[in-house]
Amino acid sequence: MLAITCSCGNGNEQQVADPDDAVARGHEAAWMVSHADHNDTIALQRAILDARAIHDEYVLTGQDDAAKDFEQAFIDSLRRVDPQLAQEIFDNH
Repeated sequence: MLAITCSCGNGNEQQVADPDDAVARGHEAAWMVSHADHNDTIALQRAILDARAIHDEYVLTGQDDAAKDFEQAFIDSLRRVDPQLAQEIFDNH
């Protein structure tokens, strides 16, 4: 699911994420959160944690631009598909 290419130089591997993939993953994660059963707090928390794990994967591999692209796509998509939930998540912190 994650389109990552490796470029090798001096024996070191550097991963570069496809920006379109980060955006697509952000949209998909927002969809998963918005479609989680909101009455099942464990399922909802799991979907949110899964989204956070994707974001953190980009950060931990030094792909800060991809992390930003993912996060912005996630926020924008969630605000569009479930404005009430997005407000609860983003505007209360």
